[in-house]
Amino acid sequence: MSRATINKRVLDTLIRAKLAKMGDCARVEPLPVAWRRRRENGCNWEIPGWTGDARDVQGCLEQLRDYLRFLRDQFDIPEEENARST
Repeated sequence: MSRATINKRVLDTLIRAKLAKMGDCARVEPLPVAWRRRRENGCNWEIPGWTGDARDVQGCLEQLRDYLRFLRDQFDIPEEENARST
């Protein structure tokens, strides 16, 4: 399946907007989306970590699981310049 390429900031905004609608996740924040090498047919980005209480983060990740899967299926971010040359 072909993915649309979107800016990292747009992807961050989509994730944060979804979190904002989840009242019990107000104190949880994702770190900015980061490029990674594509694994098989997967996307080329990841959320490298989260801030907040570990239990809160875990609960929010469970609630976000399907939404994050949707984003991973639909979107890639621009390739990193230095990764193309390696």
